[in-house]
Amino acid sequence: MERTGQTDSGDENRQHGRRDDRGNGESPTTDTYDVIVGGSGMSASLTAMILGKRGLDVVMLEAGSHPRFAVGEAMLPQSSMWMWILGEYHGIPEIQYLSDTNDIVDNVTPSCGIKHSIGFAYHEPDRSVAADHSHQLIPPSLPFYSESHLLRSEVDHYLVETAQRYGVEYLDETEITGVDIGHDEVTVTTDHGRIDATFYVDGTGGNSVLADEMGYREDAPELETDSRAIFTHVEGLTPFDELLDEAARPGQSNRLHDGTLHHVFDGGWMWIIPFDNFDRSEANKASVGLVLDRTQYPTDESVSAEREARRIIAEFPDIERHLESATPVRPWVRTGRLQRTANQSAGHRHYLTNNTYGFVDPLYAVGLVNTLESVFVSTNLLLDAFDDGEFSAARFAPIDEMHHRQLATNDRVISNAYKSMGDFRLWNAWTQMWLGQVLFHDLYIQRHCFTYLATGQPAEFDSLLAEPTPGDGAPFVPQKAEIHRRMGEILDAYRAGDASVDEAAGLLFAELRRADWLPKHVYGWGDERARHVDFSDPELVGKLIQWGKTESPEQLRAELFDFPVPEMA
Repeated sequence: MERTGQTDSGDENRQHGRRDDRGNGESPTTDTYDVIVGGSGMSASLTAMILGKRGLDVVMLEAGSHPRFAVGEAMLPQSSMWMWILGEYHGIPEIQYLSDTNDIVDNVTPSCGIKHSIGFAYHEPDRSVAADHSHQLIPPSLPFYSESHLLRSEVDHYLVETAQRYGVEYLDETEITGVDIGHDEVTVTTDHGRIDATFYVDGTGGNSVLADEMGYREDAPELETDSRAIFTHVEGLTPFDELLDEAARPGQSNRLHDGTLHHVFDGGWMWIIPFDNFDRSEANKASVGLVLDRTQYPTDESVSAEREARRIIAEFPDIERHLESATPVRPWVRTGRLQRTANQSAGHRHYLTNNTYGFVDPLYAVGLVNTLESVFVSTNLLLDAFDDGEFSAARFAPIDEMHHRQLATNDRVISNAYKSMGDFRLWNAWTQMWLGQVLFHDLYIQRHCFTYLATGQPAEFDSLLAEPTPGDGAPFVPQKAEIHRRMGEILDAYRAGDASVDEAAGLLFAELRRADWLPKHVYGWGDERARHVDFSDPELVGKLIQWGKTESPEQLRAELFDFPVPEMA
C-alpha cells in the first residue's frame, strides 16, 4: 500500500465541482459521480466523509432519514483508538472527536455516557449474584483517547452532516431499487431515478439490494452462534452497584455503572449502557437489551416483546431489581436471528461494508471495532484504485478476506462464550481468556499510536494495511489462536457430555496457566480466584510494561513492547 495518511487538512485533493447539499429525495444536481455510497450508517458516513475529504465526488443515498434510533452504542479501547487513528490519518478532526468523551460533549452531542470499565455479573435463577461471580476490567487512562457510550441517533446524524461539509451529496428518503455493475461504470436505480458512478460502496446492511442481485446473500449462515435480541431505551435506571451488597461489589476505582455492564446467565446475557453516567452528560437514558440463545430461549410470539423480556428477567432477582426503577422511553424491539453473512464482500467496481457483509452478536462490542478497521483498509484500497484508474475484482480481494476473518473470529469467540455460560466455573475461565486477548490486542494498536506520537509520521499506521485484518500481525496471534482452539474443544466436549463441569473447568484453567504470553504477576490468568483488574493504577501499568520490555517472550519484546513509553494521563 503506497498511500500514506495526511494530517494537514489542506492536502491536495482532486478538484471536483462542489454542489449544494440536498436531501429529502431531491434529484442530484448531477447524475454522475466518482462513488455512490448506499446507506448512511456509521460505516457508510465515515467512508463517504473520507472519500470526500480526499477529493472524490461522492453521493450518499439513504432510504430513511436522520435522526433515527440505532444500537451499537458501547465503545472499546480499540474502537476509540481507531476513531483517533482515522482522524489523524486523514486529517479529519470531526472523526477524532469521537475518540474522547469530553470532545464528544464539546463538539458532537451532550447526550453521551462514559465507559470507564467493562463488567460482567453472572446470575443463576432465583438467586442473588454471589460475591465472587463478577468480573471488571478497568482500562488505563491515556492522554489521546477515552471510551464512551454513544447515543447513536445523535452521533450518526452528526456524521451525515459532517460528510456533507466535506462535499458529500446526501439524498435521504431515496430507496435503492436496483444496482447494475457494468464493465466501465456502475448504475444505481432509485425510486427517484438513476445515478451513474465509477464505483459503488454498499453500506445498506442486511437489506442490501446489491447482495441479493449478485447472489451474495446466504439463506442459512454457516455460523455457530444462534441468538436473537429484545431491547429498548429506559429512563431512571438505578446504578447496579447500589443494589449489590458491599461484599459483591468489585471495589475498584470505578463503579460497574461507570462502564458497560453485562448481566450473564445460562443461555444469554443483557447489556446495560448508561448515557447519564458522565457528569457533563445531559442525557437521562440507558440502553438495555437481552440477547438470547435461540435454542434455550425460543421466541414466544404469543406475548409482546416487553412481556417476554420481563418474564425472562424475572428469573433472575438481581436483574429484575436492576430494571425495576427503569421506565421504557420507546417500545421494546424483538429481532429474529441476529446472525447473517454473505458469500462475497467485494468485486469489480464495488464492495460491501463489513456490517453489510455480515454480523454475529453484540457480545464484547467488537462490531464497532471491525467497522472502523474495515473503513481504514477499504477506503485506502479505493483511494489507491482511483489513483491508478483500475477497479478489478482482484484489487479488492483483501476486503473479502478481511471481512471473512472478522466474522469467523467473532463467531468462534462468541459461540464459545455461549457454551461457557452454563456454569460460572466455565464462564470464569472463558472470561479470563477474553480479558487476556483483548488486553494484548489493545496494546498492539496502542503500540502504533505511541510510535506515531513519537515520530509524527502517519505512515506508522501503514503496516496495519498489509495485515489480513488489522491486528493479525501481532506477535501473540498464533498463541492466541491455539488457546482459542484448545479451549473451544474442551467446551465442545463438555457440551457433548464427554467431560464434567469440573473436568472441563480444570482443563480450561490449565490452558491459561500454560500461556507464557500472559503476565501472571499482573493478573492471575489460570487462577480460579482471579476476577478484577484495574489498569487505571499507573503502578500496575508500569509492572506490565516492565515485564513486556524485560521478561516477556522474545517476540513480544521485539514486536509488541518496543514502543516509546508515553506519560500517563
